[in-house]
Amino acid sequence: MNPVQYFIPGLAISLSLAFGVLAQDENALSLDEMVSEALKNNPHIKAAESHWRAYQARPAQVSSLPDPMLSYTRFGASVETRLGPQESILMLSQKIPFPGKLALKGSMAKEDAVAQQQSYEATIRDIVFKVKTAYFDLYRVDQSLTILAQYLNLLEDFTKVAEQKYATGQGIQANVLKSQVEISGIMERRFHLQKMREGAAARLNALLGRPQNDLVGSVSYINTLRIPLKLETLIARALAQREALRAGNAMVSKSEQMKRLAKKNYLPDFNLQMNYIDISEGVVTSPEAGKNAWSVMAGLNLPIWFGKRNAAVREADEMIISNRMNYENLENQIKAEVRNLFYQLELTGKTLDLYEQALIAQAETSLESAVASYRTGKLDFLGLLDAERMLLNLKLNRIKEQANYQKQLAAMEKAIGGEKPLSSR
Repeated sequence: MNPVQYFIPGLAISLSLAFGVLAQDENALSLDEMVSEALKNNPHIKAAESHWRAYQARPAQVSSLPDPMLSYTRFGASVETRLGPQESILMLSQKIPFPGKLALKGSMAKEDAVAQQQSYEATIRDIVFKVKTAYFDLYRVDQSLTILAQYLNLLEDFTKVAEQKYATGQGIQANVLKSQVEISGIMERRFHLQKMREGAAARLNALLGRPQNDLVGSVSYINTLRIPLKLETLIARALAQREALRAGNAMVSKSEQMKRLAKKNYLPDFNLQMNYIDISEGVVTSPEAGKNAWSVMAGLNLPIWFGKRNAAVREADEMIISNRMNYENLENQIKAEVRNLFYQLELTGKTLDLYEQALIAQAETSLESAVASYRTGKLDFLGLLDAERMLLNLKLNRIKEQANYQKQLAAMEKAIGGEKPLSSR
């Protein structure tokens, strides 16, 4: 039987297998497992958590009274009194800030801790986003490599047929050369994708806290369903739960308390002191000779240098304005970020619809027609190769857009913050 006649009837079946939907691999990487592993082992998350824990320990430090002062005085030469010579003095003193000052300092430190907690939460969101991005990059690369491998096998079969036709005088050498050039082009694309995979795998290992040379499994499946989203709802969620906004709000509150503390510094602080005096009997004949004495003293500072206190109030006022403007600017940036991602998702979703509802089907129909024409001799080999290449590129582009959609969705989850994802995968 003519090898061409043997090969052509199975062409449509071969192409269908080569470009069909790829089955899910039971041993493939799980996105949920990758995220869980990153949350457990990522060193950046651990560092951010420890930084937040450190700030949680500050309020108790700054809101406590200063340490009391204990001092002892021993006279080199005794001071004579009517009860006898004074030998030594033991003094205990305690500084007491004006009521409310320590509480304000503690509240300010708590706001710092709140800001650090939000920074920690933002770090988690960022790491999750990066894990998802690397995961979807692996999906694109792995599926593209699978399709290219299948297409390469098909090209090798085509080359054999072209060579056999040329050898029997039914074809021309240009067909053989064109098929070989196409194979070389696919090999180059495969090499480029393999390097992309190495980079994505290295990023994923770093995010998971694994050694860089650890092998990373394949990604054979992702949920390709589109998620219905409303822009107003997304913006409202972002303004309500974005970590950076919560941290900014904490800084506004801290600066307001800073001003209240600056005003309280116009009021005096107090100092209590107790003295215990050791008196020996000496040569005094008084009945109370040698009786030790004690005294209590209360004092306060005089906040008369208003210049520095006025400056502290002005500083607090400027900090309030600065933090409020930073908060407002952050709100505007977040709104713009959410809008931009929303429109990107809309565009990518419409592009995927175009691929899935029109372009792929049209290319498959075109290829079927090209196969039929080639079988009857109405289409040359180069025309058939162009039809195959067009379907290949459309399939690869669809996979790329599927990965892009999921990465954009992950970016949107990061942009709006909070714990609840936009989709469950």
